[in-house]
Amino acid sequence: MIEVATKSPSRLQSISNLLEAFHANGILYCHWKSNEHLDVSMTGDTDLDVLFDEKQKVKIESILNRVGFKLFTAIKQKQYKDIVDYIGLDLQSGKVIHLHTHYKLTMGEPFLKGYQINFEEKILQSRIYNEEFGIYCINPSFELILLYLRESLKLRHRDILLIYLKNKIQYNEFVLKEYNWLKARTSDSEIHAILKTIFRDYETIYSYITNSFNRKQLRKLAPIVKKEFAANRLYSPFVALWLRWYREFTIIISRKLARILAIPILSKRINPRGGVVVAIIGADGSGKSTVTTNLKATFETKLDVYKIYFGRGDGKSSLGRKVLMLFRELFIDKKNNKPKLNQQVPANKNKEGLLKTLYKCIEALLVAREKSKNMKQLKVAKQRGLLVICDRYPQNQIMGYNDGPLLHDLLSSRNMLFRLAAKMESKIYILADNNPPDILFKLIADAHVVEARKPGETSLVKLEAKIAGIKQLKLNAPCKVITIDATIPLKEVLYSVKNEIWHTL
Repeated sequence: MIEVATKSPSRLQSISNLLEAFHANGILYCHWKSNEHLDVSMTGDTDLDVLFDEKQKVKIESILNRVGFKLFTAIKQKQYKDIVDYIGLDLQSGKVIHLHTHYKLTMGEPFLKGYQINFEEKILQSRIYNEEFGIYCINPSFELILLYLRESLKLRHRDILLIYLKNKIQYNEFVLKEYNWLKARTSDSEIHAILKTIFRDYETIYSYITNSFNRKQLRKLAPIVKKEFAANRLYSPFVALWLRWYREFTIIISRKLARILAIPILSKRINPRGGVVVAIIGADGSGKSTVTTNLKATFETKLDVYKIYFGRGDGKSSLGRKVLMLFRELFIDKKNNKPKLNQQVPANKNKEGLLKTLYKCIEALLVAREKSKNMKQLKVAKQRGLLVICDRYPQNQIMGYNDGPLLHDLLSSRNMLFRLAAKMESKIYILADNNPPDILFKLIADAHVVEARKPGETSLVKLEAKIAGIKQLKLNAPCKVITIDATIPLKEVLYSVKNEIWHTL
């Protein structure tokens, strides 16, 4: 008879729902590794590694979908046979939960995992119910055996060189802590009994598993284990070496390029249902940057996320705009700050007005060019299946502010160059208007509230105009527009935003 998990105070609600659904539907499973720190797995601070009965796969997938866990696809370099990634979002805590569903125990070197063992059924049949967390776990003796097998199969040529060249024998404190925790919960006789049922050369393996736990001992154990698993090897030695090096190299390079170039490069997991674009807009002080930063930090722990800043203030500026701002600081602002000897109108007022308009045109076109570049990156990121988070979004309805066109008033200018500049700028905003995000969140608050958050930055009159404009803003279908009261506590704002995003992913 299957036991029903009791609610644990130290377990996220989403994980409770998941386990209770497994138990109610008779799912045969167990949490098979890292049970020494099961407490942090139950709070979503590290992954859940769960072994399932492959014969129940269709039923398991149905349950996962029903309780809110979604399938995400690892990049090709991190895909391993019979391991599937499911991601959940616990709205109460705001944490992302990563569930590795294992239908076979695939293990081996990092970036490869080139072996599959063949005694998963024995592990599931000997599972133990953990009363504290209400979850089935692997028998500690089996887990200790697997720890030896996993670590011996992980050893690469570079690890072996470090053993003999730098005497790097001992494991780090985290692995040793896990080993000591398991050792205290097992007996040699039970280990011997288990090994006898799964290995031919069980006596030799037993001598290593009951001996010291260090890289030198595991180096000796590795060829014996590989011989036992020869029929379970997924790749030939040559293919395994080439594939592991290729995967490691491409992942490292991809991550570095993504950081340096700020372009949408895949390095984790993507949405197989397609990318999703989310935009947050609001007046200064409404919490746009805080919300977008939190969203990125939440989801990028497990998913590929691409964040875009569509404003023209605190975000990253292009080289051209940096040069222009330096020019303004050195020549225009300094000149305007000089003390005036009298209040006479300068004779060259028209010339100064022309220069200011020219400056405005150049700046607006550079800003539009940045937005255009960001729109192209947005399109690429969405096509690749990333979650795109936009701080602000270009629009073509409110002119002069709220990330709308800056040169609209020059479309009817008598100066041909100014008219041309205005037309060039408008094309970018029309493009953005015709390609809205999937979800647009409007953070709305009273002007007095947002002004108090950032006193002195924007006048009350201007804030009121911005807020009114944002309320009136409408985007083309299929964009879903959601208005959120920005005066409520941040936790509640994030709850609402994350809930909508998660239902869309």
